[in-house]
Amino acid sequence: MAEVSKNSVTQELITENEHGQRLDNLLLKKCKGVPKSHVYSIVRSGQVRVNGRRTAVSYRLQTGDVVRIPPLRTAKVEQEAGGRSPRVRAAAGAPRGAGRRARPGL
Repeated sequence: MAEVSKNSVTQELITENEHGQRLDNLLLKKCKGVPKSHVYSIVRSGQVRVNGRRTAVSYRLQTGDVVRIPPLRTAKVEQEAGGRSPRVRAAAGAPRGAGRRARPGL
């Protein structure tokens, strides 16, 4: 199977291995790094098509179906050396409640 491109449309031919699999599960498997909400959004908007037609995420794929997957940008997960985000690192050494702002009038 071809990888999903960020520059052009990808056409996937469904084989016997994917027969009976739901469309959303296939897309989540093929589009690693793409948020689940974005996958559902592109299906609802009609950008993903099966045999040239719009379909629901719950559609069960059949052998021989052609799935059109639009160009997608995947998110890069960058792990910092410390393993924590800057906000978590700053809060870890600060006393409890130090990062909160005082609300005027209370």
